[in-house]
Amino acid sequence: MRRIEGLSAIGFAGAYVAALVLTNVPDEGETRRQAAAFYESGGDKAKLLVAVALMAAAALLFGLFAAATVERLRGVQRHLAGIAAGAFVALYLAAAAAFLTPTFTLSLDPDGADAVDRRFVDFARGMSTLGDALLLVCSLFAAAAFVAALAWSGSLPRWLAWTGWAVAVACLFGVVFFPVLLFALWVLAVGISRLRAADSAEFASR
Repeated sequence: MRRIEGLSAIGFAGAYVAALVLTNVPDEGETRRQAAAFYESGGDKAKLLVAVALMAAAALLFGLFAAATVERLRGVQRHLAGIAAGAFVALYLAAAAAFLTPTFTLSLDPDGADAVDRRFVDFARGMSTLGDALLLVCSLFAAAAFVAALAWSGSLPRWLAWTGWAVAVACLFGVVFFPVLLFALWVLAVGISRLRAADSAEFASR
């Protein structure tokens, strides 16, 4: 179980950061011209599809990691971690859906690129802004609760627990990318710690 927990945590951190790098869709901060150019570009839309696929993989890996982790917890911490993990996955996938919706809508239009008009561009920028809010604010609130539950549980090494509290606080201010990266790095550290614990237990049993 420790090995599954460790590998899924490490896999999540990698997929999460890779998706973050690739998810560069135009929102309300870009002009209509920039947004139109994005949706008229096959390469940009293909990169977005890869990013969404990575987000789906990250959600699955986080679910495996959380399930294995919550299994070891007891009491209030177990309930809090389980609810927070479920909320994080749901909000993260909702962000992926928001990013994907304009491209999916465009693929259903028989006019293809000709459908990229002012109305579509405003719709696409609005959906991307919604996706940003779900990814950088809402899902990070859930991540903060999950990390805090683990830090509170006493199931982690002391240094991971103390840094977990700091990461949980940082996730409450997730309007920028820095807390997202901190969260990914912390989960990566937990994964490495669990793998080392699994190796130590395996060596001791010989």
